[in-house]
Amino acid sequence: MSSFWDEFKDLFKTDSQREEERRQQIKDAVSAQKSLTEQLAKLDSEYRAGLPVAEQPDLDELFPESSGLEEIEYTPATDDEIADRAQSEIDYLKTSERNKLDTDYDKAVKSLTEQSDTAKETLEDSYRKLDELYGELKQQAENDSIKRGIARSSIAASRLSDLDNAHMTSAGEAEAAYNAAVDAINVEIASLQTEQETALEELDLKYAAELQDRIAELKSERDKTVAEYEKYNNSVAEKNRDYAVQREKDIAQFLREQEEERLAKEEETREYESKYGYSGDKLDNYSKRYELALEFYTSLSPDIAADALAASPDMRYYLGNYYDKLMSVLKSSGQSTKVYF
Repeated sequence: MSSFWDEFKDLFKTDSQREEERRQQIKDAVSAQKSLTEQLAKLDSEYRAGLPVAEQPDLDELFPESSGLEEIEYTPATDDEIADRAQSEIDYLKTSERNKLDTDYDKAVKSLTEQSDTAKETLEDSYRKLDELYGELKQQAENDSIKRGIARSSIAASRLSDLDNAHMTSAGEAEAAYNAAVDAINVEIASLQTEQETALEELDLKYAAELQDRIAELKSERDKTVAEYEKYNNSVAEKNRDYAVQREKDIAQFLREQEEERLAKEEETREYESKYGYSGDKLDNYSKRYELALEFYTSLSPDIAADALAASPDMRYYLGNYYDKLMSVLKSSGQSTKVYF
């Protein structure tokens, strides 16, 4: 409390002096409220610790990170791998065709060999039959000569000699026929062998060309497949980029709507509490805050208490609806202490 003498001296102070002293008093009051601020902060923490924790939305569940589209990994065959594959295919076809040529050649040669064997058997059979025939003819001639009594004559000898010559001639003819047949068979076998060799050479040339064609075909198929996979993967990559951008927009929109909804509920609550006051635990907590603030500010000089409250940046937050009530009390107290001369 200021004394009469202090009030008397104030009468001679200039307005600027009074204003400077008032600003200093308010500054000192704001500095002195540190303990009050700490107590209010503690009450605020206790109140908020008791509030139900708002369930945070699972953004990854609402907005999956993956679009579900995946690129396909594809490792194209190298030129060497393609060459090996083509060579295997051509070797298989070439071997199959060569085996057929060999089989056909072997069958033909076998058939001719069998013909040669048959000709030899025919020759041997002819020899046997001729021997039998001329043996019988010779025996008949000898028997006839004996009957006629000329067995030892030159006529008998001549007849037997003629039979021997005829036998030899027939045998020679049979052998000549056999030799001609065998020669013809050997010529045909030689011809078949030449044809076989020619066919194998042509086979090599044919499949050498087909090998190059097959390699070119496989490379073309590979390049086409690579292009298709690249096109698909580029499309997937573009869609995934678009999805990621849209996902961020959707999340931002969702959070913005959530915040707007939260602020709307807070505003609705403020309007309700402004009209009907606090209730429950909030009422108890803010009542304690008010009592602490009232005790502190009423301990100040009444003429600066209201201004000190207005100068505090945190009091409106900590006191809530009680801020205006406290301000009204302090202003009323300040008005009642003014002295008029």
